[in-house]
Amino acid sequence: MTRPSTIALALEAAARLTTAQILVAVCSGPRLMRLLGPVERSDTATEDACPRWPAARRVARVVDRVGNLLPWHPVCLPRAMTTRAMLRRRAIPCELHLGVTSTAPLAAHAWVTVGGRVVQGGSVEHVTPLATLR
Repeated sequence: MTRPSTIALALEAAARLTTAQILVAVCSGPRLMRLLGPVERSDTATEDACPRWPAARRVARVVDRVGNLLPWHPVCLPRAMTTRAMLRRRAIPCELHLGVTSTAPLAAHAWVTVGGRVVQGGSVEHVTPLATLR
C-alpha cells in the first residue's frame, strides 16, 4: 500500500520534473545557468555526516521513479534540478554538480550531492566535474 506522503512526494516530483524539462527545452544555456544560481568552481568535496541522508535519498528515489514513468523520460539535468529543488524545500543542504563525461562527442552529466555523497545521478567515477551550484 502506498503511503499518502509518498503520493504527495510523487506528485510534487512530477510537477517539478515537468517544469524543469520545459526550462531545459526553452531556455538558452546562459539563461538556464542564471536560473540555476551562482556557479562555483567544482572541487573535491569532503563527505560530511548528514543526519537527513535517508530523507534526501527518499526524495531522490521518488524523483527517479517518477522520471522513469513520464512519457518524455527526463534526463539527468531536469532530474538533478528537481531533486535539488525538492531537497532545498525540505531544508536539506545539497549541491547540484555539472560535469563532462566525454569530449568527442561532447556529453555532459548532472548530479546532486548531500554531505558530499551522491544522492541522485548515479555513478560519477568517469565524470570530470566542471561546476557546483549550491
